[in-house]
Amino acid sequence: MRALIAMATILVLGCHAAHQSDKPVPTPVLARSYNQSPVDIYLLCGDHEAEWLGTLPEKASNDFEIRAERRRCATGLNFFLYVRNFGRGYWVGPIKPDMYEAVYLVVEKYAGLSSAEIIDDR
Repeated sequence: MRALIAMATILVLGCHAAHQSDKPVPTPVLARSYNQSPVDIYLLCGDHEAEWLGTLPEKASNDFEIRAERRRCATGLNFFLYVRNFGRGYWVGPIKPDMYEAVYLVVEKYAGLSSAEIIDDR
């Protein structure tokens, strides 16, 4: 009887631990800029639902996050980079990151050449 109770306890705790690890986690965005201007970074689902992630200072690095529920986008996520000194915007994407992946965003000196790459974050 003790063995049955012990097995039941282990099973319940195991299921609880598995359920805890299934919680949605945000996707990290590691951004690096080679641009000589501050760049505003927006995240879009396709070409709509723009969400400002933050500003990347000139020639700097910063970390941002994509909320877990925001990852769901059938057409893919796009970044819109607005270069402040020039008043111009550039598209980067689409990307479709999964849970446990990160995005490496590189804002080039000529922002139109910028890129986003999905990397495994496990």
